[in-house]
Amino acid sequence: MIEEGPPPGNAVFNFVVTAYSKAGEMGQAVEMMRLMESRGLRPDVYTYTVLASAYSNGGEMEEAGKILAEAKRKHVKLGPVMFHTLIRGYCKLERFDEALKLLAEMKDFGVRPSVDEYEKLIQSLCLKALDWEMAEKLQEEMKENGLHLKGITRGLIRAVKEMEKEVAEAESITAAA
Repeated sequence: MIEEGPPPGNAVFNFVVTAYSKAGEMGQAVEMMRLMESRGLRPDVYTYTVLASAYSNGGEMEEAGKILAEAKRKHVKLGPVMFHTLIRGYCKLERFDEALKLLAEMKDFGVRPSVDEYEKLIQSLCLKALDWEMAEKLQEEMKENGLHLKGITRGLIRAVKEMEKEVAEAESITAAA
């Protein structure tokens, strides 16, 4: 590819990085990005997002975080997909504090969270951590930002809240008996 014909540009390198990432060959994918840089090309936000997504999907959040940090150093603006991918990864691993921290970091970096980021966090908090209080705080934050939670997710918050109340009542009855 490199010896014959015109030198490959970002699109060709991104295609190869994507293919390696999808195949789970992360060492090769990163090596391809480094080759890109050695040839005077600048990996774009897409390149970094593909790598971060692959690491995140594989549960390698430390590596995904390193890719995010490098992307932030080299690019003034990142898209929401980069952050969404990592938030989803942290939620999948039930690392909610890190997901919440990343949501705040997203805003600090000038990327406006969408309903999708909030939905993923709220659903994960309710279904995995049973933390309806934090879910309600996020819902309030959404309202302040002009975003609206889907009805089914609002119902999920209410259900977890009611379930906790019922468990507490049952425990007090049992303790009294």
